[in-house]
Order: sequence, then structure tokens, then C-alpha cells
Amino acid sequence: MENLLPKGMVGTQRRTVLAGVIALVLAIILLLVYLNHYRSSVKSANADVAVMRAKVFIPKGTTAEALAKKGLFEVAAIPKDQLKEGAVTDPAAIHGQVALNDIYPGQQLTVTDFGVTATSTALSGSSELLGSGKTAGTWRALAITLDETHGIIPQVQTGDHVDAYVQMGGTLGLLRPNVQILQAPNQNAEGTTAPTSGNYVLRIQSAEVAKWAYAAQNGTIWFALRPQTGAKTKLTKPVTSTSYFKGQ
Repeated sequence: MENLLPKGMVGTQRRTVLAGVIALVLAIILLLVYLNHYRSSVKSANADVAVMRAKVFIPKGTTAEALAKKGLFEVAAIPKDQLKEGAVTDPAAIHGQVALNDIYPGQQLTVTDFGVTATSTALSGSSELLGSGKTAGTWRALAITLDETHGIIPQVQTGDHVDAYVQMGGTLGLLRPNVQILQAPNQNAEGTTAPTSGNYVLRIQSAEVAKWAYAAQNGTIWFALRPQTGAKTKLTKPVTSTSYFKGQ
């Protein structure tokens, strides 16, 4: 057959076939590259991302600082396609801000949940004193004076929690565990620009105000500083001069 075709025709036919083969190979390579890129993009789209998520109910007005100090959030790995818009992946994104809405357990924190609000000029406007849920309106602010040893000054800061002990006569016992310091000496209460003093201002349940006032007036109060997270309370019996060495 080749003998019946002009010489130039045979070369042209071969070149055409070769060009077709090359084009086919290039098309296959391009297809493989595309499929590999597609698989990579799908895998990347479904990759987990570390985001901040509420561990407990976070009431409106809670500061970002309080979130960290009280361990109110956790870092969770969430697939990209399940992320809420504006999900917080870096705590620095909400530094110095407060929660603008109530945030519920398991809810992803978003940048729209936080912002800068006007600061109250009065301690009575503190979100910590106002409370939330069942405890809303039940808290009171009570000032007491302690020296550096009894009050662990200046290590105890605004927002810290302490166990308070009281000595009445020859007996010393636990007055109340896990007491929040609304305002440490010479420090502002969280979320307020209320005037400061050299006293401690404590957050106390209204039903216990008289008991605390009596202890401050007639006894000696000691603070034991609790860790910021993981604190556990073990109730103990009051100590007297008679019971002091018992059980040693």
C-alpha cells in the first residue's frame, strides 16, 4: 500500500499519528494532574481546624480574660465544612472584648459573639455582680479589710477565687470555699471603672451577708488562694487547741 502512495504522503501520515499519540499522552498527564489536584483540594476542604468552643454556659458580658482564667472554653478539632462563619481559631482575635450574647455549651465561638462595650462606671453594673440564670440578682458586694498576710496581698487579683477561713475565739474553720474577688485592693472590678480602695470587695450570696459581716467584725478572716482551674474543695472540721494534734 505504501508503494502506491506518494513518498511525501507516508511521512505526513506517520507524523500525524505521532502527533496524535503525543496529544493523547499529554491529555492523560493533564487529567492525572487535575485529578490529583482535585483530591488534594477536597482533602484540604475537609481537614480539621482547631477552634474555640464553649465548655459551659457563657453569659452575656463575660470578658475574654474571664474565659481563659476560668477555663470556660476548649479547643476542638472541627472539619472545615462544619465551621461557623467567623469561628475563633486564635484567642488574640477577641482579646480585650466581652461576650455580646449568651453562648451555650458546645457552641463555637465566633468573632461576632464578642465586641467592645461601654464600661460601667459603677460596681453595681458589674456583670459578675448582676449574675445570670438562677443566681441573677442574688449576689451582693461586701467589703472587708485584710492585711498582706491574711489577704495574700498583692498576689490575689480581681477575678480570683479564694477559700475563706475565720477564727472566732479559739476555733478556726472554713467560712466559705470558692469566693470570687470582685475587686482586689486598688484594682478595678472587671468590666467597670468603679472607684477603687484598699479593701477587698467580695461577691457574697445575699443570705450570707450578715454571717460575713459578723465574722469580719468579731473574728479574723484568712484567704487561701485557689488555682485558676482544677480547684477541688475538701471540707474539714474546725480546728481548736484541743483538736489541733488529733489525727496527726
